[in-house]
Amino acid sequence: MTTRRSTTIAVLLTAALGLAACGSDDEPSFSETTLKFTERETDSFGFTDAPPKTEMSGEGPSEFSNGDQLTFSSDLLDGSGKDIGDLDVACTVTRPGRFQDSHENCQGTATLPDGTLALSRGGRVFGESDARGAVLGGTAGYAGATGAFSESEESEGRTAYTIELLLPE
Repeated sequence: MTTRRSTTIAVLLTAALGLAACGSDDEPSFSETTLKFTERETDSFGFTDAPPKTEMSGEGPSEFSNGDQLTFSSDLLDGSGKDIGDLDVACTVTRPGRFQDSHENCQGTATLPDGTLALSRGGRVFGESDARGAVLGGTAGYAGATGAFSESEESEGRTAYTIELLLPE
């Protein structure tokens, strides 16, 4: 009987200490930050053609098949037009079709003076003029970042980005 009672007390004590360690009255605190950039295309572009192979023209592939991959790197400009970072992206085709109709899963890294941001976007990536994606995290000044971004085409070869961040304090 004493052993059972000692075991019960030990279990209850362990559970109480475990619950006390898990919680606190402090709510997490975040600050909101908005970043705005313009993406300027560069000549850094790659295409890996998974079977079935597509016809290539001077403008690129005529159609995408599942598993095709596109990679590119662009410059990021601030409001004055100064080059302040890079955007490196890899997209994998998940639904075949022509450029405007296919679906992709894209992962990217924005390298900025205060750190990097991990970005993600899916769906008809190349078929939408206004699009949204997720900020999955960051490094250095953006460590622990979460949020969303939107992009809209400004002109040929230029895209405007607005990144809404929540940063832990």
